[in-house]
Amino acid sequence: METRISPKGQITLPVAVRKKLGINAGDVLKVSVAGEGRIILESKATTRKNAREVVDILRATAGAWKDLPESGEEFVRKLREGDQKRWEELGVE
Repeated sequence: METRISPKGQITLPVAVRKKLGINAGDVLKVSVAGEGRIILESKATTRKNAREVVDILRATAGAWKDLPESGEEFVRKLREGDQKRWEELGVE
């Protein structure tokens, strides 16, 4: 899917994406730059929920990286390879 940026810097999210993610007119989205030309949009409700989950995960996994058999770069590369699969599962191209 593709969308265009208007002269005012606005974008239109395709209907299929809005329906799949439950995004409605007037919803507030958080915009983050993910690097490598990627932008992440999150609803505020999702952002708050995810922040709590992230803190819980960080507490539960503190120190887990010290014995990682691969470098941090290799680990991150593997994570990024999974991005495309997750986008496809969400129905976003």
